[in-house]
Amino acid sequence: MPGIHTFYDGSKILEPLADKVGIEVDRVNFVLSLFASFGISFIYQKTCSLNQVNRQVRTLVPAVVGISLVFFCFGRAIKHLLANALGSYAIMYFAPPTQVHKLVLLFSMGYLFFIHSYRWAILDTYSLDVTGPIMVAVEKVTMMAFNLKDGKAKDQSGLTEEQKKESLKEIPSLLEFMSFMFNFQTVLTGPANNYYDYIRFLDETHITPNKAGKLPSSTGVAMSKFFQALGFLAIVVTLGARYKVEDVGTKEYFDLPMYQWFFWWFITIFFIRCAYYFAWVFADAICNMSGFGFSGYDKEGNPEWKLCTNVLPVQVEMAQSLKETLDGWNIQTGFWLRKVGYERAPKKIRTVATYSLSAIWHGVSIGYYMAFFTCGLFTVAAQTFRRSMRWRFLDNADKKFAYDIFSFIISKIALAYATYSFVTMHLHPAYEVLNRVYYIPHIVAFAVIFILPKIFKPLKKPAPAPKAPIEINDEKLFKKE
Repeated sequence: MPGIHTFYDGSKILEPLADKVGIEVDRVNFVLSLFASFGISFIYQKTCSLNQVNRQVRTLVPAVVGISLVFFCFGRAIKHLLANALGSYAIMYFAPPTQVHKLVLLFSMGYLFFIHSYRWAILDTYSLDVTGPIMVAVEKVTMMAFNLKDGKAKDQSGLTEEQKKESLKEIPSLLEFMSFMFNFQTVLTGPANNYYDYIRFLDETHITPNKAGKLPSSTGVAMSKFFQALGFLAIVVTLGARYKVEDVGTKEYFDLPMYQWFFWWFITIFFIRCAYYFAWVFADAICNMSGFGFSGYDKEGNPEWKLCTNVLPVQVEMAQSLKETLDGWNIQTGFWLRKVGYERAPKKIRTVATYSLSAIWHGVSIGYYMAFFTCGLFTVAAQTFRRSMRWRFLDNADKKFAYDIFSFIISKIALAYATYSFVTMHLHPAYEVLNRVYYIPHIVAFAVIFILPKIFKPLKKPAPAPKAPIEINDEKLFKKE
């Protein structure tokens, strides 16, 4: 019979520990699996280089460990993850190259949407279930399908340099596909990297020597991210477990003075963000500890390990605009939306198509759509306000500082307001919480968009200077900058 085991059927062996610490067993399994992955990453880096094992072993180990961890966390629910991945692989194998990207996108996203809908229909409470890994898998397999179409059926001259680099001429072997989809570094929490990057990691061609001819080590940066993740975990386990974001919508909190109620609204949303910070920073550390994630060198020649970075906590918390905040949040999913949605859709519907893809990928809970609409509205309002007002504060350092402080505070208010419905997922208590402030932020955002520019005219961009013509073969051409 359908039930919670459809989504979560994980191991109960740690239930006594979960009861003792007062945390649900699904979360205990998940966290301990991440710690296990970190240790396994170190062992993998030290024992599974191509100098020690053959290419097949180096490819097989991440898949076997990853599938084992998924089964430990989700049990029989792993069947949905396997069905989505293997079904997509079969489509890539048999489908015409010109249609493979559309068919894989339709199948994988359709399967995910079915799981989201079914989960929403039968479950009343949230749990860490297999829908999370399926979401990551959909990102991976759709990027692979588009790369395959680029390599086998598209004119190379019409591709961007990035698309040319990532294009695939042949379908990967089943072993390489399973390793890419289920590697223990990313299978639980992501990030969803491109197949091109992962295969270079397996081939050990992903890291280039520095100017001194030495290969950089990832151990130091992995340990730094590991300790950052522990700090966020400490916040989640202590404060986050005690103060729930749903409580803000209860009568007990509504009875508090308004300024106290606002404080708890903002602080509980921060605790939710810390849970994401923990998972994503820890996942980044796992990738780096295994040797995966090298992204090149900075201007000073220092190695950077950003390929698997999915969140920038400092940027999110200190951002002076909602756009800057979102740019540091779920970064790899943003790349996926750009590669699969924005760059591939017809120009007239690019934005709509990308937002629609993001909405379907996230799920069917009404709270998500309330949040997406609000974030989109606030982003447009912030851009309008910036064009109309910011230039008026740039002639004086004190005025500029005041504007920056104002932008910071407004961005934090907008973030808490916009994301409350997202983290609570359902119409209630989101409706009660937003209704209590009379939807004033929404009203202000509309006013900024439609009224502010009429009162405070945006700064007009200076007209470009005429470009001097030059003569080539007796024809006048405009000189390009």
